[in-house]
Order: sequence, then structure tokens, then C-alpha cells
Amino acid sequence: MIRKAEKLFVYGTLRRGFALHRELAKLDARYMGKGRIGGDLFNLGEYPGALPATSSRKGVEGELYELRKPEEQIPVLDQLEEFDAKRPAKSLFIRRRATVRMNGGSRVRAWVYFLPRRPARASIIPSGDYAETRRARP
Repeated sequence: MIRKAEKLFVYGTLRRGFALHRELAKLDARYMGKGRIGGDLFNLGEYPGALPATSSRKGVEGELYELRKPEEQIPVLDQLEEFDAKRPAKSLFIRRRATVRMNGGSRVRAWVYFLPRRPARASIIPSGDYAETRRARP
């Protein structure tokens, strides 16, 4: 269910310093800060993918955004992430809520686009930070 104001956690090419961030900027999403979610991050080449926490790894580094018009913004994000709510099994990513641990210590619930299953041929990014693999400068 989409509420009046929502939060979105991004960990890959929607982050500042990456090419797709301009799409997030077009949506007028408000940057709230850096944080981490529990999970494993995989390098899929041109973009990463995360799975919810299944191990004791460091987690997944990313950025939190506020979506002030989620009823308009989330459908656009779903399309960008190739998520089809009517056919999630056929989607590249699935959208789920997760707890984000902000760098200041607070915890926030946010939407996250996760992989639906562990990728067959992808390496784990041990640091959990995709920017380290791509040398982006947020």
C-alpha cells in the first residue's frame, strides 16, 4: 500500500554520481542522507542487485530519499526497476519495505528494490557499497 509520503532507499545506479540519478532528480525526490540495509549486494555488471539479509555481512550502503508524491513517483520507479506488481515473478526486481539504518543512528522504513532470487553468476560486493566498484563520486 502506498501512503501519502514514502521513503525510498537506493543502492545502485540511482545514487548520486551515477547516470540514472538524473531520473530520480526528475521525480523531485528529496535526499535525506546515507544509510545501510541488511543484505547482500551483488555486482551484475552495469548495475548491482541486493538480496535481503541472509548472512552477517556488513549490509548494503545507499541513500535514503523522501517521495512526496509517491502515487506518481513509485509507478515511474517501478518501470525503471522493471518491477511489475501484477506479475512479480516475471520482474527483474521486486519492491519491498526494509529498515534503513541511517548514518546518524536512526532507523527508517523505506521501499527497496531487491532481486527476486540469488543471481547465478554474480559476485558479492564484500563492502556492500556499489560506488566502490564503479569509483563514482557522490
